[in-house]
Amino acid sequence: MSRMSSLHVLVVGSLLLCGLAQARVSQEEANRLGTTLTPMGAIKEGNGAGTIAPFAGTMLGAPKWVNYKGTGNFFPDPYPDEQPLFTITQQNFRQYKENLTDGQIALFEKYDSFQMPIYASHRDARYSDFVYENTKYNATHTDIVAAGNGFQDGFFGTPFPIPKNGVELIWNHQASPNYEATNGELDSVSVFSDGSKSWQSNLEERWIMLYSATLGREAYNKQDYNAKVMVQTTAPARQKGEVILVHEYRDVSVQSRDAWQYLPGTRRVRRAPTIAYDFPNGPGGLRTVDDALLFNGATDRYTWKMEPTRELYIPYNNNRLDDPKVSYDKILGRITINPKYMRYELHRCWVVVGELRPDKRHIYGKRRLYLDEDSWAAHLADNYDGQGMLWRTNFRTSVNLYDLPGVGPRVEVYHDLQKGAYAANYLMNEKSGPPAIPKELYPDSYFTTAEVRKLGKR
Repeated sequence: MSRMSSLHVLVVGSLLLCGLAQARVSQEEANRLGTTLTPMGAIKEGNGAGTIAPFAGTMLGAPKWVNYKGTGNFFPDPYPDEQPLFTITQQNFRQYKENLTDGQIALFEKYDSFQMPIYASHRDARYSDFVYENTKYNATHTDIVAAGNGFQDGFFGTPFPIPKNGVELIWNHQASPNYEATNGELDSVSVFSDGSKSWQSNLEERWIMLYSATLGREAYNKQDYNAKVMVQTTAPARQKGEVILVHEYRDVSVQSRDAWQYLPGTRRVRRAPTIAYDFPNGPGGLRTVDDALLFNGATDRYTWKMEPTRELYIPYNNNRLDDPKVSYDKILGRITINPKYMRYELHRCWVVVGELRPDKRHIYGKRRLYLDEDSWAAHLADNYDGQGMLWRTNFRTSVNLYDLPGVGPRVEVYHDLQKGAYAANYLMNEKSGPPAIPKELYPDSYFTTAEVRKLGKR
């Protein structure tokens, strides 16, 4: 068992005895960030077998050997000449079970064509000094709110880089490094067992206050919002013109998510209280609203527990999947993404389990997320039904987002094991590029119902 895993077992045991610990850590503990730990709280060293790389952190933005044209353009592969070390298949997956999740094992057992090409592990990318400075400040100042449904005095970095419990882990995931603002058009598609497909295209505009350097820490902590999102459906034709506005709040216990929807058929803006929790979302309804990002939104329907860390094969450096020269027809396989364009690497992952509270309802009785130690973003998630049976297994690819800068999520893939279908979200190969950082920040007047009405009537 790794040093980090051993520490987690001790922490989990103590939490069972004394409940949630105080979130903030001492200055002495925080001083480990950037010294014995990476600035984000990960272990610097690789693993004993040499199959996980030590943290390098030498790549800030685009490396010199790639031709990156700036925000809004595709991210060139930083490792274009690398080939898989080996490939895991239905025939050999049992010898790698120690480094696979329940969901990955289920995919191998169900589909004879499911494969995972394994590449060398890289930990070259880093975040800005501003992210690192704020992460260290957060370590000694950020606390979970009383009801556990948010955090306070956390800004522009990981809120709990030295976590003590599952609640802190799930908020680390939701607060993993992000852009201040972006806009761009992306595609979503569901592929069903009979080979049919259901498509949707959306223009998404986001303002993430948590990562708004324009606001700054003091102003962020004085306002209520965490993020504002405007989504305009551009295809298929029957849905074109739909607009959804979402306001996310810092403390969901005080103010839950607000959402409004404009439907061309009614030509009215209405509140949409169902855009939360387990409401079906996306083409084909193969995921829930809170499946986005592998988990997002209010945490109050589950108890969150920390499990020992694991070394897992997770999607990483997946630039090939985003290549604009590769069409969707080549990417979208019968049972999952074409493995030719996938890349998996061995990384250490924090593990957090959400178990449904007895007095709450949700279609998932349990959900388990696996967080990359260097970014805190969940890369894998397994969702179980009320009887404890694995129902859906999901993953997110990642790339070095050169304009962020740092590792960030890209395509989300949701597998419904009961239906034998899957959905892929945030595809961009046949678009002009990834969401871009706008030249000017959105005005407060943009993310309003008046703007929704205006956009819907265009």
